[in-house]
Amino acid sequence: MSGAKKQELELRVLELLEEFEDKLEASPTVPLTGKILVDRQELLSILKDINMLLPDEYQQVRFIKSQKTQILEEATSIADELVNNARHEELRIIETAKAKETEILINATNRAKEMINEHEIMRQARTKAQELLQEAESKAEGIRSGSYEYAEDVMKRVEFNISKILHTIKENIEELEEFK
Repeated sequence: MSGAKKQELELRVLELLEEFEDKLEASPTVPLTGKILVDRQELLSILKDINMLLPDEYQQVRFIKSQKTQILEEATSIADELVNNARHEELRIIETAKAKETEILINATNRAKEMINEHEIMRQARTKAQELLQEAESKAEGIRSGSYEYAEDVMKRVEFNISKILHTIKENIEELEEFK
């Protein structure tokens, strides 16, 4: 829309608003109440003219406002799905970490038993078994810790995405409320 056309529309809207205000001020008052009597059709006609002059963006805001509940339900559904997916991913990671931990412990135990078979090697076997066990426990703890960090990261990303969605919805609602 050109600048001149936009300015012309804005002036027309201002004229209609002045006309609306003049009609309200010129309306007769009901004694002792301070209320006024107005020609409903006349004021509705002015409001319809103003609405027709408003840019398409205002019409879109009206549509969005009318769809507010549906938008909120969709956002909630998406957020629930993201949370459920994150929980499933967290459980999968934890199960994988537990399986790896068990495998490492079994391998360490088997290796330690093999080393115990000979007399002189027994002392070395115990030492090596302890080292392997500590290493396995350390790795298992690292895997477990990593999986929890990963799950926490996934949940934080989900929370961030939900926050963005909710923030966008709140902004839309605030914009809609400004146009009431």
